[in-house]
Amino acid sequence: MNQQNHSSGLPLGARMPKWHAAWAAARRAVGESAAGPSDRQRGVALLLAISAIAILTIFSLEFTYASRVSVRTATYVEAEIEAHLHARAAVELAAMVIGSTDIIESIIAKYATMMGGRRPSINTANYACEFVNAFCHGEMTLMGMQLVSLEGHPAVGLKRGTCGCTSSDDDGRVNINRVGDLNQKQAVFDTLYKLLERNAGVTQIGELDKNMAQLALNIIDWADKDQTKTDIDPASRKLTEGAGAEGGSYARGGLKVKDAPYDTTEEVRLVEGMTDQLWCKLKDQLTVYNTDKLNVNTASIEVIKALICKNLANPANEAVACARGFAQNQFVPVNVAGQYIEVCRALKKMVFSPPFANAGRFAQFFDKLGTVLPADYAQVLQVNQQKMLDDVGTSGKIVRIQAFGTSGKVQKRITALLDTTSQRYVYWRED
Repeated sequence: MNQQNHSSGLPLGARMPKWHAAWAAARRAVGESAAGPSDRQRGVALLLAISAIAILTIFSLEFTYASRVSVRTATYVEAEIEAHLHARAAVELAAMVIGSTDIIESIIAKYATMMGGRRPSINTANYACEFVNAFCHGEMTLMGMQLVSLEGHPAVGLKRGTCGCTSSDDDGRVNINRVGDLNQKQAVFDTLYKLLERNAGVTQIGELDKNMAQLALNIIDWADKDQTKTDIDPASRKLTEGAGAEGGSYARGGLKVKDAPYDTTEEVRLVEGMTDQLWCKLKDQLTVYNTDKLNVNTASIEVIKALICKNLANPANEAVACARGFAQNQFVPVNVAGQYIEVCRALKKMVFSPPFANAGRFAQFFDKLGTVLPADYAQVLQVNQQKMLDDVGTSGKIVRIQAFGTSGKVQKRITALLDTTSQRYVYWRED
């Protein structure tokens, strides 16, 4: 008796969908039985296992990536700290040497006496970093020759990374904060104007350039305490107390004149009339710290040229001496004198001797120019020695230390200014 559907009377195969029946027939043809409950369970288990493996793989990759990032970050942070400490050590070592002037001078004096020679005068600020480099690299050199080798000594050298520094005093720069009264303003203006004139490439030397003069006055007015605009008599170039208020043009940009000392030389960029191009030339020739007279042993040659042009014995010679030169010769006399001074300073530094022992020696230097320069050059470069002595000195008390430290690919830089009278830092910047 055929199996019948009691409700419809149709055979069982007739109730199955055609594709289902075809699938079952195909499975029977290859010797497989129809899928049973155990096969479905195994399929579900396989899918779950594959999904779990995929999820775990993703988590594993994410964990591996995060771990590598963390390790690299930790390595970089370690190198960054190490480089910073190397740079900081260089600054502190330089400061220690600069503060040990008395000890160093006494040692040098003993050696000079033993050798029967004259005691050399050494400015420790100029050579402090030679000692630092000895600690950083294990050796000290002079003129390319090794003087001392400390290689292998446990107290010097670095296992990883490097360090070093350079040092110079800030007293070779023009102090733009010395504007307490009209006399100080006049002294700053006279030097600053000549410096601006040279850096800006003014060709009509000898005539007052109104734009440069106004810029110099703006720099002074920014730092002075009063709110009255400083003015100038174009004929005599003497400063006067003006009648107008300062900084009317600043208001349009939402600024106002500070009327207080500069905190950093970067503030000069806010002064009306200052351009980026001019600032790049001036930034290493200005200072805002407590310097008095310009140290001609460390001042840049451009600053010294400005002093020469400012203090010529005969101001009528300024156009020839400082700008045009002689008709038969393209060389400007003050540039030639500057090159000669630079060579002398370099040679003296190599033998640990200051170029000029005192300000008087520098003022007298121009009397001897005839022995090394053509007579016509020496003639137009004669200076008013008394005026020059009012401007220049041969020592400094604010020392600029620029140190660096490295570790791996990381480099750190520190710029610090040390007041040698108080042994305190007056400026600190880390890059």
